[in-house]
Amino acid sequence: MEIIKPSENVEVIFAIKGLAYEGASVKDELYSFLPQKILVGISPEEVAGLREFIDNPFTVPMGDYEVIYGTILSKFGEVEMPPPIFTQAVIYANARDVDIYGLDLDEKSFGDKYEENFRVWDMVRYIRRKRRMMRHTFDLSSPETFIMQWKKLMEDNPSIRKMEEVRQNAIKENLSTFLKENGGERILAVIEYEMKNHLENIVNSEVES
Repeated sequence: MEIIKPSENVEVIFAIKGLAYEGASVKDELYSFLPQKILVGISPEEVAGLREFIDNPFTVPMGDYEVIYGTILSKFGEVEMPPPIFTQAVIYANARDVDIYGLDLDEKSFGDKYEENFRVWDMVRYIRRKRRMMRHTFDLSSPETFIMQWKKLMEDNPSIRKMEEVRQNAIKENLSTFLKENGGERILAVIEYEMKNHLENIVNSEVES
């Protein structure tokens, strides 16, 4: 987990999806910082889904790639689904009656972009690549190193790379808007670690401006 504090009223946490101890660290930081508004790097519908999960826990279905990712990630500690870094943010928002906003594309916009960017051949490559991912030798010196390698390998697929760029740009734009319009409230954002390099500059520049 890495924390950026561009001002006394703004804090951005970049944390690893899936690891239980990262969720615990996010929880500790929430109760230390005491935000008045929370931003999370998932869609508005996923925020609503997490609220349903917290009220009535259910088994979360996982795709093949999620299983492979979780299995490798478990070498660093207990893995939980849904990602506890986001679950803990929603739990805090519920407990403290704090507004929480999803920064990612809404489902309709994501679906439209998916149809626009995903080619049939890239889908075939995506399906076929599972065995390669299982056999790949990752650098497991740290969870951060592993997930950045995972991201790079996944984005060898042009369609996946385009969709990740769409997501990153949406999160960047929405985060920028919230920071610009901040009326002095204490804002804490929780975003997946993979997006740190893409977003950390905008965090500092928007707050400084």
